[in-house]
Amino acid sequence: MQCLKCGNDFNDLYECPFCSEVWRKSGKFNRVTTSIEDSLIALFLGIMVITVLLQIFMRNFFQSGIQGGDDLIRHLVLWVAFFGAGIATRNQSHVKIDVLSHLVKDKVKKYLDIIVNLFSCIVCVILMISACQFVFIEYQSQVHSQFLNLPVWVMEIVMPLGYLIISVRFAHNCIIGLQDIFREKAH
Repeated sequence: MQCLKCGNDFNDLYECPFCSEVWRKSGKFNRVTTSIEDSLIALFLGIMVITVLLQIFMRNFFQSGIQGGDDLIRHLVLWVAFFGAGIATRNQSHVKIDVLSHLVKDKVKKYLDIIVNLFSCIVCVILMISACQFVFIEYQSQVHSQFLNLPVWVMEIVMPLGYLIISVRFAHNCIIGLQDIFREKAH
């Protein structure tokens, strides 16, 4: 297999030994979504840094700033956080409570991981539904940001989108875990 992050080849591992990128056997879909996620988070982080630096420069030298720049930065932090959470879920490096995983055997741990991924997926779907309701309320209020007069709901659409991405990643991790168990039983 080839690592999506560093491009090195490795065999029969789920994690690249060179950069610790977690590999999932989902083919082109995973490569495309990984590329899009990585590109968007880099873009948003870059825009955030440039906007902050421009704000500082303009305030110190021209006693002005970018109209709505603070609002843009606040919403970009939201975008970076959700895409970062999606990437952490993809790499299985997200925060998790794994007290039981240290106490159980490896066979049981695989089942426990599936249960945790399934539960996390369900929670994220519930949060996605709530985020959709929140964004719909923002849409109905017709509030606009000072930055380019954008509707606020457009800037907050990342919340349901982010929870959707995270829930799909958890479901994918659950399916991969089940496939691994069935593969082991077949051998």
